[in-house]
Amino acid sequence: MRIGEIAVVAPHPDDKKQFIQSCADSVNAVNEQITFGEYTINDELVLHLYGIVFPDMGESDLSWDLISSKILGYIVLFRWGDADSFRKIQRVTDYFTSQFDTTVVVAAHTAKKRPALPKAFAEGLPVDKNGSFTFCDVTDPVSTKKVLLSLVNQIIDSIE
Repeated sequence: MRIGEIAVVAPHPDDKKQFIQSCADSVNAVNEQITFGEYTINDELVLHLYGIVFPDMGESDLSWDLISSKILGYIVLFRWGDADSFRKIQRVTDYFTSQFDTTVVVAAHTAKKRPALPKAFAEGLPVDKNGSFTFCDVTDPVSTKKVLLSLVNQIIDSIE
């Protein structure tokens, strides 16, 4: 059996935890900052989902270097309509896409209906060819699995 490792990061710890709880077969909350889940794709592939506290882009760069060497890709969550949440993920997304050759899916968490585009979002996200943007509801298993599928498809496309 093969194991693929995916990091789920968010400015709000509850969002990453809910995301993993929605799509994983089993979940272990190690502590408030780390959540671990397993999602079985088939008999040959299991995804390990690591919900990690939102990275501090200052002194912990070395640990992200170590983590990124094992991670297949990142799911970066933020709350749609929350300008502060958006600004934080802009920095993180820029860091991940500029420092590592990794796949990133940025997912805007919104319940049900999408509100209008806030002015703070006009600057956009620094997502390169290895990344994408989507919407999701972190409490909905179908929605979170679509985000996972989007990441896995991008990883496969980058290999071909």
